[in-house]
Amino acid sequence: MHWYAAAQLSSPDRYFKTAAFCLIVAVTLIAVGRHQRRTGRSIFNPDRPLRVANVLLPEAPPRKSQRVAGRIFLFFGWFLVLGVVINVINGIRAARG
Repeated sequence: MHWYAAAQLSSPDRYFKTAAFCLIVAVTLIAVGRHQRRTGRSIFNPDRPLRVANVLLPEAPPRKSQRVAGRIFLFFGWFLVLGVVINVINGIRAARG
């Protein structure tokens, strides 16, 4: 009847460490995703203006694929926030009993 109640819980320490790691990765993914979605530029290769022989070359226009990649980063970031919530709940349950 309650087959899920028989599952062995890990130590609370493991749940809280996993939640902290997921939170760090989630915040990073959300920050990168928001930047890419708003600007259309990668945070790793921002396509800034370039000076060559005293001539300023214009930056490339934003690409739609970078904005789509930003949305994908946001999706995975918020998905990991769900993992943080689940791990914190399991950690509290494991600490109680």
